[in-house]
This record gives sequence, C-alpha cells and structure tokens, in this order.
Amino acid sequence: MKKELSFGLIALVMVGLAGCGAKNSSDNAAQNSKTASLTAENASLKRAKSAQSASLKATNSSLKQAQQATKEASNSTSNVTNESENESVHLTDEQKAKVNAAFLAWASQQAEIGEMAVSDWYFDHGSAGHGDWYAQTPDGKVQVQDFGVPGAGQFPIHAVGGCVFYTAKDGTIGRDKLYAGSFADNYAVNMDFTKPVSKYLLGDNGVVYELKTGNGTAVSTNTGFGEYSDDGQTAGTVDQTFMVSKDGAARAELQKLLATYR
Repeated sequence: MKKELSFGLIALVMVGLAGCGAKNSSDNAAQNSKTASLTAENASLKRAKSAQSASLKATNSSLKQAQQATKEASNSTSNVTNESENESVHLTDEQKAKVNAAFLAWASQQAEIGEMAVSDWYFDHGSAGHGDWYAQTPDGKVQVQDFGVPGAGQFPIHAVGGCVFYTAKDGTIGRDKLYAGSFADNYAVNMDFTKPVSKYLLGDNGVVYELKTGNGTAVSTNTGFGEYSDDGQTAGTVDQTFMVSKDGAARAELQKLLATYR
C-alpha cells in the first residue's frame, strides 16, 4: 500500500513539474514575441526618423539654394539700378531750370527744419576769360558754365544747378535772396562765415556733390570753382574739391526729379 502511495506522489510531482515547464515555455515564448515586436517597432521608428531627417536636409538645402539665388538676383538688380541712376541725363537749359527750381523748393523746407537759410546763388564770377567753369569732384570735372571752351563734350558730368546752405546774419530761415547786394559784396551781404556753409552741386549723373566750408573761413560764389584757359587747353586751379554728399535725402530728391527725363 505504501509503495502505491509513493508511486502516486511521484507521478503527481512529475505532472506538476511538467505543467510548470510548459507554463515557463509559454511565458518565454510570449516574452520573446513581445521583444521581437518592440525591436521591429524601434527599427521602424529609426527608419522613419532617418527618412524625415533626410527630407529635412533636402528641404534646407533647397531653401539655401533659393535664398542664394534670390540674393544674387537682388544684388544684380541693385547693381543695374545703381548703374542706371549714375548715367548722365542730357537736359536742355529749360529742363535744368525746372529741376533746379524744384530742388530749391525742397531745399527751402529742409533749411527751415534745420533753422538755416538757403539760396540758389551757389556759383557766380566777376570779370573772367572765355573758358568754361567747372568744379572738381571724385568722379571727375563737372561743367558749371558752358562757353564752348573746351565745350560740354569734354566733361563727364554737367551741373543741373545747385544751392548753398548757411546761417543768415539777419536771421532769415528758409529761402533767402542772397544776391540782393552788389557782386562785390557777394556772400558777405547776409552770410555768417563763422558758421558752417555747404554748397550743393547737382550733377546730371544724379549725384549731389557738396563743399563744406565756412566755420571762420570767408566764402564767395566762385569758391570751389575753376576756369579753363581761353583756348580750352588748361584747367585753372580749383581751391577746393566737392565731395559726394552724405545727404541721402538730397540724392533721393535729385534722382526723383531726373527720373522724368531718363
């Protein structure tokens, strides 16, 4: 009887162990399946991220190329515009007078803002020879008076007109008739030489040239200008050089006025 019980217990233990083994095997299989699924999912995510990264790189590259092309096109357009703006415009004396009058009207408003006076008597001379008068600039000589000696064709730039900003002795603000006195009196009629004086010269190339003087130095209508010899072969001495003005508003105004004739 005891032997039968022993065999029965042994059988039960073996059946239990077999059941545990089967359960463990099932659990391991499930775990392995889950791990494989996660591995496959991670691989899929990595492939998706890699594809997204490649797409972003391609997009960024395209954007950079487009930006570079836009920048180059903009620079090209800007250069063409600047070259066009600096081309000389052929104007008749009547057209020059209209442009100069319009510029003076603008300059009068600027003078009022700066509490200064302004006059269009920027250039004049007394008894002289028969040669053309000119101003020296970094861009070459600007013809300001044409006597045909050596003639307009010998100058790269021609004056459209000009004006002079200063402080008036009588307190005038805005436009002033500076040449009310005799030519001999010249600017001394109403210009305070102890204060800054700026002559603006309007070139037919669309550039505003400026001569800064005053501040204790006497100025006259022929300051900054020279005359050619009677045979047009020799350029007379110029005491000062007109520089390209840093007044961007003045240049913009001149460009606007000249645009009508381009």
